[in-house]
Amino acid sequence: MTDSSRAQIVRHHTALLAIAQASIWLTAGVFVAAGPIAAARLTGHASLSGLMFALWALAFATGAQVTGLAMDRFGRRPGLAAAHGLLCLGSLAAAFSVLSGSAAGLLGASVIGGFGMGSALLSRGAVADMYPPQRRGVAVGYLLAAGTVGAIGGPQLVNLARALTTSSALQDAFARSWFVVAATSLVAFACMLLLRPDPRDMAPRPIGSAVRRPLASLLKLAPIRAAVLAMAAGQTAMYSIMGISAVAYTRRGVEVAAIAVVLSSHFAGMFAFSPVWGAFLDRRGRKRGLVTAGTLLFVGAGITGIASHPILSGLGLFLVGLGWSGLYLGVTAVISDFTSASERGAGVDADRGATSSESPGGDGVAGAAACCSGAPDAAGPEAHDGGAGGAAAAESAA
Repeated sequence: MTDSSRAQIVRHHTALLAIAQASIWLTAGVFVAAGPIAAARLTGHASLSGLMFALWALAFATGAQVTGLAMDRFGRRPGLAAAHGLLCLGSLAAAFSVLSGSAAGLLGASVIGGFGMGSALLSRGAVADMYPPQRRGVAVGYLLAAGTVGAIGGPQLVNLARALTTSSALQDAFARSWFVVAATSLVAFACMLLLRPDPRDMAPRPIGSAVRRPLASLLKLAPIRAAVLAMAAGQTAMYSIMGISAVAYTRRGVEVAAIAVVLSSHFAGMFAFSPVWGAFLDRRGRKRGLVTAGTLLFVGAGITGIASHPILSGLGLFLVGLGWSGLYLGVTAVISDFTSASERGAGVDADRGATSSESPGGDGVAGAAACCSGAPDAAGPEAHDGGAGGAAAAESAA
């Protein structure tokens, strides 16, 4: 394969992965905006919104671990295609569950969707396979930026469906939103089938022995272990806030349209500046990027915890998302720098598994807070603790 033909294939694959990335976060945006409210309405208990995301997080961790190991053995294409198939199935299950009034069905849909998303987000490993270390941060940054359209569009899709629904029932609007993202997941599924040759096979061949190390050996490396801990702390803070925000605003009488705007500001922070983070990490180093990102997440969590107005909460959520973006890219870069293509799936899924195993605790506490506290400051304590952990662990990873 010539350099020019390889470059063309890399661009083609990157474009397909970017389309799929937009679909992933469009689906996530709908689940975040509609899921907690739907769970609370179907059960009459706001605490079950936290349970929904706890189940999502556990399934997310399982999906990342199982699919990561499978992708190292069988390639990226089959695992990513299966992941988007599960996101389609989970969205359909959620739509039919809210239409039929089944809370159990909605919780089951969150498990399917969480497993699919944990697997689908390993696409960053596929991008890392195809690019050299000096361009890896920017490449993964542009992939994450492609999620901006989906992540911001998810809550707005729910808002639009609400505006176009003639009935007063929110479940009709929620169901329409999930039907739309089921269709986009099907498109992403087709895109993954077009990844030929497999991105894993596009990775540069290592010099010398290419012994595939087990996950336990990878976690003995201090940089990988510290990076996983940094992402776990940051993800716990973000999950705690995301799991409670929509329900908290609803209990305060905030309209669905305003909730969508606030959540969109959070997603904008998560994705819109990813190329900037990528360039910062490549040019100024992983250490400075991780410390900066952890600090931003901590500040944003503090603002969100004390905010009493949606605008101020939106600012806090934006900073939380911005800090998470830097952590996400920085951790991906660190793990990719210390792993080969044959073990990168296991390495990347290690940080997803650890972050998701931390998250159910935050979701459960957030759900209990929504039920018992009265809502405005429901995410406050979790936001503060998780944010501080993110900054400290980022310093450790550096």
